[in-house]
Amino acid sequence: MTSSTPEFLASLRSGKHINDGDRMATSTMVGIMGRMAAYTGQEITYEQALNSQEKLVPDNLTWDSPAPEAKVAMPGQTKFI
Repeated sequence: MTSSTPEFLASLRSGKHINDGDRMATSTMVGIMGRMAAYTGQEITYEQALNSQEKLVPDNLTWDSPAPEAKVAMPGQTKFI
């Protein structure tokens, strides 16, 4: 169950902390999988997403780096990495 702000604050005050880390990590991964599936037009498993080698940011990014070329994803044409 998801904690609300009053529940969270009460847990801090009582010393019985609510840890929603697993739920947050899982929901973030589901969002990443959804983006991968939408971009590639393929069904993506949890293991595929977890082991993906996809890079969304250039290796040597600095404040002076030129903006990377924007590639538009096309379902069915964009390859899963």
